Amino acid sequence: MSTSESIIIQRILTTAAEYRASDLHLTTGNPPILRVDGKLVILEQEQMVTPDFMDVVKEMFLTPEQQAVLKQDREITVAYTLENRIRFKVSMFFQRGYLAASLRLISNEIKPLRELGLPPIVQEFTKLTKGLLLITGPFGSGRTATVAAVVNEINKTRSAHVITIEKPIEHVYVNDRSFIEQREVGRDTKSFEQALETAIREDVDVIVVSEMVEPPVIQAVLTAAESSRLVISTMNTDSVMKTVESIINSAPADLEVKTRQQLAGTLQGIVSQRLLPRVGGGRILVAEVMAPSPPIRAVIRDGALFQLQNILQTSRESGTISLDRSLAELVKTGEILVDDALVYAVDPNNLKMWTRS
Repeated sequence: MSTSESIIIQRILTTAAEYRASDLHLTTGNPPILRVDGKLVILEQEQMVTPDFMDVVKEMFLTPEQQAVLKQDREITVAYTLENRIRFKVSMFFQRGYLAASLRLISNEIKPLRELGLPPIVQEFTKLTKGLLLITGPFGSGRTATVAAVVNEINKTRSAHVITIEKPIEHVYVNDRSFIEQREVGRDTKSFEQALETAIREDVDVIVVSEMVEPPVIQAVLTAAESSRLVISTMNTDSVMKTVESIINSAPADLEVKTRQQLAGTLQGIVSQRLLPRVGGGRILVAEVMAPSPPIRAVIRDGALFQLQNILQTSRESGTISLDRSLAELVKTGEILVDDALVYAVDPNNLKMWTRS
């Protein structure tokens, strides 16, 4: 490994942390690029990334075994810690035949749930002892930070055996009142499905699954949620409605009815969040929350999803709050601009009405 290039890499990683960037992109033929407060920032003081530079990045970030996986699968996601100070989630892949890397910075600090700006009902979700809790949102919406805050709240407030199943492990928890074990897919277990099957046969109170992507994982999560444990997971969906649709649509035709019944019976909450530009700089979290009431469970069980959006927009029972109401509150308090809110609104007319009321 080139000593000079490894020093440059460390300098770039440190710069990303100093900028409080969310992401760092390394692509051949371009200088390093950060994402800061949602905007791309080119590190013009750094040289263009070259194939030789990326070879050093690969050797620095990946073990020999991980390099073999990258060679075979053409992509890999791992966690990397710089000098025990700065932690990154690293995705390495190929584009146009050249190795590239996308790094997401992982905060060393897990913020308390109350400091994230989420509705109060989310705090109540940490008291759940069984069922399914989903934290959703597009990439870069702060899902991982919210999950970590929920887990840490459980850790601080009650005695529970918690198992996390992650790919890769991001936040590292320190036992407080709870006992937490963290398993990494590919290193500690072969798959999410296998780890879930093992967990539901053990003395476990809370199971955390880093992401529900593949249909077999979704089915395994629903099965685990039926086992009288609390299961917490995330999905890359940008609304409560799309989250429910994605889960149901993931099922084969012969399992759709069963999937709707499982979801209706086990779902305890969905928090769908995103980050918007804050007036004065930075970004602010806005969330849509669904805490299932009997009518919502009936809609999901019966597959009448066309009714769900109307319930979300009109109901505030059980802590349910629509995205448009959350946006309107932030507009009225002057924390976001109405023009930014309208970009994300489900019903712009409702949003305008609520901002004036």
